[in-house]
Amino acid sequence: MKNILVILDKPKHEQIALQRAVELAKAAGARLHLVSFAYDPRATLPGVHETPDDVVKAMVSARQPWLEELCKQHQLSADTTTEAVWHYSIANWTIETLVKDSFDLVIKTAQKQFGHGGYGSIDWQLIERSSVPLWLAVTTPWLKHERLVAALDPSVDNLLHKELNLRVLTAGDRLAKILGAQLEVVACLPGAGVLEELGLTPRHDTSAEQQRTLREYLEVAIRDSGANCSEVHLVSGKPAREVNRIVDRNKARLMLVGRGVRKGATGLLLGNTAERILSKCNTDVLIVP
Repeated sequence: MKNILVILDKPKHEQIALQRAVELAKAAGARLHLVSFAYDPRATLPGVHETPDDVVKAMVSARQPWLEELCKQHQLSADTTTEAVWHYSIANWTIETLVKDSFDLVIKTAQKQFGHGGYGSIDWQLIERSSVPLWLAVTTPWLKHERLVAALDPSVDNLLHKELNLRVLTAGDRLAKILGAQLEVVACLPGAGVLEELGLTPRHDTSAEQQRTLREYLEVAIRDSGANCSEVHLVSGKPAREVNRIVDRNKARLMLVGRGVRKGATGLLLGNTAERILSKCNTDVLIVP
């Protein structure tokens, strides 16, 4: 984790993403590239994303002194780079930049407030399209503990799900070591009522059998990943509620969630489940592609 792309908040806002990035960079010895979007739709013609060059240059140049002052305030290292960007789409610019440049991580402040619904459209575009891990930061009213929680996919028979869980565990273990935090794991077996609501047939295994099978699977996954997990939480019911209950109860500073590519009816279920888990999360999240 050597190169981190930081999407800054607007100048008058609290720089939450930058705070996370500075802490991580100091611990990991990573280089930061700070990006501030100076685009102002009021300066464009209706329906057109082009603006006279002199206006663009003036607005971009006006942002540069603020970036320099920001680096001084946070005592950023000399290898920190900054960029003021004029682009109508933060998500599109970011995805294009990730194709051209070698970044290991993107950090951005989430477009949400504690207890007030899910992420904004820019966040969802990045969640769905980012080719590298995406850290979405939020403020919370509680004092967070040095604890990371990896939310794993409970599907034990699918190779793609297993590979995704290994990537999440590997990322979680790496971050936990960098930040000096504990890594915990949570997996939720959807209750029969959840499956029936979606028109799917519940498995006939007893709850005890499912729990035992899942625990054995998780133990193997953790061992194969080489991750050092301090605790494994097995829960059942509605995943969005139960997974976030564990995260909130433990006051975790970060939840890790894998983003897989799935198709068909099962993919729709799992995609919706991941989306609901993220939407109801009250702490920072790291989406692992």
